[in-house]
Amino acid sequence: MRPVRRALAALSVAAVAATGCAYFNGMYYANHYARLATASERAGRIGEARDRWQQAATHAESLIARHGGSRWVGEAQLVRGRALVHLEIYSDAVVALQEAARRSGSSAQHLEALGLMGRAYLELGMLDPARTVLDTAVESQRPEVRDEALLDRGRLLVALDQPQQALQDLERSRDPRAPYDLAQLELELGDTAAAGAVYDSLVATKAYPEAEWRQGLDSLAAAGAGAHASRLVDRLVARAELSTGAKARLMLDDATRRLGGADTARATEEFQRVVDVARDSVAGQAAAVALCRLAIAEAVADSDLERRRGELSDLVRSGGGAGREAHDALRLMARLDTLAAAPTAADAFWFLRAELLRDSLHAGRLASAAFAEMAELFPASPWTPKALVAAIAGGHPAADSLRAILAQRYGGSPYAIAALGGGGVGDSSYVTLEDSLRRVLAVRAARRAPAGVSPRAPGQVGDVDDEPGVRRRPAPAEPAPRPTPQPGGPPQPEPPQ
Repeated sequence: MRPVRRALAALSVAAVAATGCAYFNGMYYANHYARLATASERAGRIGEARDRWQQAATHAESLIARHGGSRWVGEAQLVRGRALVHLEIYSDAVVALQEAARRSGSSAQHLEALGLMGRAYLELGMLDPARTVLDTAVESQRPEVRDEALLDRGRLLVALDQPQQALQDLERSRDPRAPYDLAQLELELGDTAAAGAVYDSLVATKAYPEAEWRQGLDSLAAAGAGAHASRLVDRLVARAELSTGAKARLMLDDATRRLGGADTARATEEFQRVVDVARDSVAGQAAAVALCRLAIAEAVADSDLERRRGELSDLVRSGGGAGREAHDALRLMARLDTLAAAPTAADAFWFLRAELLRDSLHAGRLASAAFAEMAELFPASPWTPKALVAAIAGGHPAADSLRAILAQRYGGSPYAIAALGGGGVGDSSYVTLEDSLRRVLAVRAARRAPAGVSPRAPGQVGDVDDEPGVRRRPAPAEPAPRPTPQPGGPPQPEPPQ
């Protein structure tokens, strides 16, 4: 019997050893993928990080399923909970972390579980339980756990509208994400200089979290420190370790901010830099479309528009967001030709063409010229005075001549009276003319619409391809001819140079 008992005991020990080896082998892979995921996140490879967090969670779940009664299962729940937090599956993360905290084998693991639980509660909007667990987690003796908990409690305090306490936590935290939150909070508190100083200190750090940087630069510029943001972009772009794509995106953002601030010259330079650095990238193609749109906006003759058609056509073939923007610009340019060739109600559609130049293509000079041309092309049109008013408002270089024509030839028009300080836009005659323009365009649209389709009224919000009276067709090879001037019209002012 003794040999049998000894054999059974040996088999039992071997089974336990095998089970333990399988468990520790599984935990090795769960922790291994968690470390790789963390490294990927810090390097900015978010997609790769998600894949690795998923693998870490899968290994941990497998262990929990096979060894649910093990005294070490708390460690597996902790890895699974952390992975679920990073995968943004917060409800499941809370369940796993509660189990991890309950079955933790040490105080350090317990506090780590509470810290992660606090972040999950915060993301779920459960602020009171988040505060409870984070207040405990910040007492951890492990620096990485304490720093994460301080960061999350700082974010919680911001949500609770306690900015001064939040500043203290964010300043204490050594988590690499904390300075970006700190700078954002300084901006919210109106201390642009302090926020700028934080970003200055971060430029030379090895890590480059792109999302935090791009958001931060946008916020800094929105707070009135656009020049500071541009200087930071220059310093970041000078860093050798940044990829070409990352540099192009930074410069594209900077150009877009400059354009929004009416610094068109510098914006154009920045867009061109993006094209030069990364022509075939998504950012490079977006910059190329922006350059085309800027050139259209600066156009002084229809021939200037023609030069952009080929560039836009090439960009359409590139696809993506830039391709769609280029396609939209080409559709608008094709619509200009269609409106110019309208066989009926030509004056109304010429006016609509000028509005399209001004409002959709932002070609202010061409729009003002097109409005002014109505004095020659359609001198008897009731809407020519309206067009002259629009040309003057658009900064036409011959504005004084246009005012003289408006006063001498169209002095009785409600538009001229309103523009010259007489009546107002609420006068019945003015309203009648506005309604008549809408009716003319609406009738034209109804004639063009297929049976059973109700056309939109002019001015109604809709798809950009649904202008009243416009055929959907590709741009003609040559621009449509201009309408023949009606005889007896007043003299045309000097065209813009």
